[in-house]
Amino acid sequence: MQHARRFMILPLLTLVFTLVFSSMAFGANKTVIVHWQHSSPARDTMMQRLADEFMQEHPNVEIQIQVFPLGEFLDKVLVALAGGAGPDTVQVRSTWVQGLIQAGLLYPLDERVITAAEIERDFVPPAIEPLKADGKYYALPTDAQSIVLFYQPELFELAGLNSAKPPTTWDELIATAKKIHRRDAQGKTTQMGVATGGYAPVLFTLMHQAGASLWDPVAKLPMFNTPEAVAGLKFAVDLVTEYGVEDRSFGSRWTAFRNEKLGMVYAHPAMKGSFLSTHPDLKFNITEIPAPVPDGDKSSLLTTWALGLTKPQNSDIATEWLLYVQSHENQMRWFSETGELPTRWSVIRRPEYQRDPDQRAILWSMPTSFPVPWVSDQMLNLVTAAWRTATNLQDSIQNQAQILQEKAVIAEREAQTRSFR
Repeated sequence: MQHARRFMILPLLTLVFTLVFSSMAFGANKTVIVHWQHSSPARDTMMQRLADEFMQEHPNVEIQIQVFPLGEFLDKVLVALAGGAGPDTVQVRSTWVQGLIQAGLLYPLDERVITAAEIERDFVPPAIEPLKADGKYYALPTDAQSIVLFYQPELFELAGLNSAKPPTTWDELIATAKKIHRRDAQGKTTQMGVATGGYAPVLFTLMHQAGASLWDPVAKLPMFNTPEAVAGLKFAVDLVTEYGVEDRSFGSRWTAFRNEKLGMVYAHPAMKGSFLSTHPDLKFNITEIPAPVPDGDKSSLLTTWALGLTKPQNSDIATEWLLYVQSHENQMRWFSETGELPTRWSVIRRPEYQRDPDQRAILWSMPTSFPVPWVSDQMLNLVTAAWRTATNLQDSIQNQAQILQEKAVIAEREAQTRSFR
């Protein structure tokens, strides 16, 4: 009997070992794609969900999502990539892409999966412009935001204004804001007309709208002290100092808007979700930003990040993964769930979005936008500091524009010479 049992056990052991080694072999054949990005709650959740779905569709692929605080993200990425120990795919600022390409730290998207011609056909030009070198694309755009104007129709109506006709020019914006703005007997603001908050993308947008290129393509340096740039900065300052329709002492513009004490605010479209998450019953509309003059420029600064490849191995699978993250269907999900703007024409042109006035204004701000031309992140702080100093009446706008220019050139040169290796 014992002899018989031994013969019965041997086939079972053989089967067990076969299954174990088959499983090990199967696991060893899995393609592992490690993806890095800076952390934000909504994006972290979405990316993990997309990774899980991609792995269900590709059982031989494992996507590992790793997130890091934004403050340490850039240094961590550069150190890891330079040491050859980085991820397979990564989220980086679009302004970093050219430097990373030159340093050999980003690789082209696999043209067996998507060609350069297909990218240019499918995506809006401002979003992909910074991502190309030598005829090849090294990343796909993500986390895109433009600038639009939020306004509260009830405050319009209370001021005797037609809420169906928001301002379309700078003069109309000022006139509208004056009618909405309220002060008490002591002259203290109780309701504000409009706000930019000195937010850098808004200030750069106004400068560009006034005709400033903001960039010297020959010197490859910023230009913030031209007459046009000064005019755009002056408009933002004058809202505070000359027209009195933005009051810096009134507190947070976001709190004021949520509390229905601010008529209009320049903002990223993603603020729609932010407003509704805290005040679901808040009534507001969204429109294109006003132009300096009738039929003038309504373009805004487009801030984007990028999804790129950091290794040539498994470039086909890695490209498929990034393309999945920014597919037509998933761009719609990003838009509805996080406020990230779609960069695909097919999503922007969807009939249901075009029928909605708010959605139409948001989406058509994308193809008319312009990308950030500089590398340095210091530009944001520098232009806001110039606005703050001028609105405090501590210096003239012209002098602040000159100081901004000098500091911006230094910051950009330092950023351009920073080694990506």
